[in-house]
Amino acid sequence: MTDINEDVSIPHLIAVIDAFVDRNIPLSCVVNPFDKHGRAHTARSKLAQVLNGYLIGNSGLDVVPYVPDLQSLSEYFQARAAHDAVSAMQGMLRSGKAARKSASVLQAIACTDLEKPAAPRGVRSAGILNLLSVPAQSAPVRSETWDNGVVRLYGGTLLSLKDLEGKVQAAGPSASQNIVYFSAKDFSAIGLKQLKAAAVRFASGLSQQELDGDVSLLPVTDIQLRDTYGFKRMVCLHILHPQEYDRDQLSGYSAFTKFLQTAGIPHSSGGQFSSKVGSGFWVPTEFPRGNAGASSGPSSMYPVEIENRSEAKVRTVRPLGPGIGVTFLAETGGTQGLEGAGFLQFPQRVVSNSGAAEAFRSATAGTGDVVVLIQPEAIAFPPERKALESLLKDMLRDQGTKFLLLEEFVRAVAPAGPLPARLRKTAAAMPELIKTRQNLSNAGRQELLEDARVAWQYFEKFTNPRTGLCPATVDFTPGGRHHEAVTMWDVGSHINGLVAALQIGLISQANFDTAIRKILPNITGRTSKGRHLPQGWIRTDRRKWGNRDFDGSDAGRLLAALDNLRRYSKFGEQLAELVSSWDLQKVIIEGEIHSVTNGELETSYVSHSAHYSALAFRRWGVPAKSPYEVFANRSAADGQMALLEAAARIGPFGAEPLLLEAMEMGMSKESAYLADVLFAAQLEDFRETGRLICVSEGPIDKSPWFLYQGLQLDAQERTWAFDTVGQEPEYRAPEFREENLVISSKAAFLWSAYQPHEYSEKLFGFTRSVAKTRNGFASSIYLKTGRPTEAYTDLNTNGVILQAIAHRLASSD
Repeated sequence: MTDINEDVSIPHLIAVIDAFVDRNIPLSCVVNPFDKHGRAHTARSKLAQVLNGYLIGNSGLDVVPYVPDLQSLSEYFQARAAHDAVSAMQGMLRSGKAARKSASVLQAIACTDLEKPAAPRGVRSAGILNLLSVPAQSAPVRSETWDNGVVRLYGGTLLSLKDLEGKVQAAGPSASQNIVYFSAKDFSAIGLKQLKAAAVRFASGLSQQELDGDVSLLPVTDIQLRDTYGFKRMVCLHILHPQEYDRDQLSGYSAFTKFLQTAGIPHSSGGQFSSKVGSGFWVPTEFPRGNAGASSGPSSMYPVEIENRSEAKVRTVRPLGPGIGVTFLAETGGTQGLEGAGFLQFPQRVVSNSGAAEAFRSATAGTGDVVVLIQPEAIAFPPERKALESLLKDMLRDQGTKFLLLEEFVRAVAPAGPLPARLRKTAAAMPELIKTRQNLSNAGRQELLEDARVAWQYFEKFTNPRTGLCPATVDFTPGGRHHEAVTMWDVGSHINGLVAALQIGLISQANFDTAIRKILPNITGRTSKGRHLPQGWIRTDRRKWGNRDFDGSDAGRLLAALDNLRRYSKFGEQLAELVSSWDLQKVIIEGEIHSVTNGELETSYVSHSAHYSALAFRRWGVPAKSPYEVFANRSAADGQMALLEAAARIGPFGAEPLLLEAMEMGMSKESAYLADVLFAAQLEDFRETGRLICVSEGPIDKSPWFLYQGLQLDAQERTWAFDTVGQEPEYRAPEFREENLVISSKAAFLWSAYQPHEYSEKLFGFTRSVAKTRNGFASSIYLKTGRPTEAYTDLNTNGVILQAIAHRLASSD
């Protein structure tokens, strides 16, 4: 029975349930455990009271939580949704006996059918064994059995109780199984007396069919037990260490673990039993390349205590590698699965004292996965130990039970894939990323000032005296070309470079003011199709010469620079007048910033610049949305995973504009997290390969001349991916990446300014020793050869380096 929610008529609902319960016909109620506002129902709700009454009465009724969009979710959020739905359902059924019963039967979940559903890999962690994909129309039933033991069923027969005589045919002449669905939302359209009669007629007909041997009526919770599905529930044994001076315990422990080894029953051992809330294990889930991790060899998990569940912090005496915390539920209370802080919770049963075999049998009753802790006193007495060993031999022959090491089971049900792995790797790296920066020494300050003078040479040598603008790139080989056009991104870098030069002391206030007065008239913009906007590009050797297009991302960079200029100059009123002259509201549609190409609006929302641009637009009173802002109403772990998924959908990302945000506007929590992800991945690569990885966007001195290089979050292996303005496929090939992966000079300076760490200083030291030229810093350093683009540099590189140096000097004052 589907569509059971707070709006259903309770008398109608009871009338139908009674018709089935009175005839001992198994009935599953598919219930949305959340109200229309997304809040979990309480045990006091009318709906909960009805369900509790039937469950207490051992009626044969069971409940199935409904999560409509489950099959559209990633593995991580499937696990979270299943956990939360089961938890909410258990909250509705908190009435003693009903609560205990619900804990054992909530092994199925239902969701809306989709044309291309995601694999149901995430739900097993919540103890879910059956997934009902509720069809929109009747169809033959078909099933899938996944390698994690989950059975997913599609199709079924959709019926209305009205006018039914009770005869139900399988959905197809040769079908061996059928699922009959009827909707509770249809009940109120039928008079109560008429509905009751129809339900009784239908249920009686089903009962007669079973008596005649035509059908076998099976509860949803038992679907996986059919022979065709190869059901296996997981049992994990952990043998606790004996007391050091207790001979009986030591002898029993030795004999029992020897038996387990001889019988081939996987088990773990160690530690003493603790009933303390928050005690558990840390289980490594990711291992360096070439090390599959250890199912053979000694256990790699170790005890920890949960220090702060809301922030996913654990107390341990050793550094935590990438992994997941595992805690255990008491025999009553709690919900199995992946909870909000990112820890896995599992049912735990403790076998202690006498009667070990019977206690073990009771602990493993049912079809749910279970972790059994065996205390040393339970196996100290030989007859009881022998009885337990005999039971274990019988269970070993049971096709429905699989013994598994706890850590292997954890790794099997923990959310897998590139994004959960990156989440865990970043979390493991976090402690060493939180360091206080040391004050600069006099020698360090002088080095930075020297670097600033190198970067400033680009502006001194190439600024056009009439327009005040610099070319975007300069090739200063004999006959080399100056690219005499700049985007608004370039102009933003030029303005920020001037502000930084003033802060460092490379330019006087008078010369700074003169430079700004020359630049501003060139960016007044152009009107096209009723929109007055900054231009896509302008010439640097001609005044007010450019195209009619507009770039939303580049405009964000310009607005951030103008905001920076407003704070560090006396041009505030002039800048406010300039920005207010632009029709920025006309390029915001449903909150998304758009570009204009050939007069047509195109969204720039699917971009790693969109967040930075949105923040810059807001600085000038223009509201805009960001694809990164997904933290609201989520736990820290859930928010981080949602952000990784959002970033992965956009594509590879590098240091910019993440770190530009830190230099200009202060770091948002979204960009701060992605910066940690990127830095941790670069550090990880360095420690595994010795390569200095420092990716961003920027020029190279050969075709295609400009590359976007970044971390590809959704790649199975750690990948530094490339893209180009034209998105040509040949520049994404692995061979091209191998030859053209570069260290971005400006990104190296940005990391040094933003992230105090030995690795960022390595990047900085290497770059400043290799990339200096007579015309500023070279744009890039080829990683494979160590060759810089020695005669090729650009405006953005040198402007950003000046920003980074000014930031580093100011933060050390």
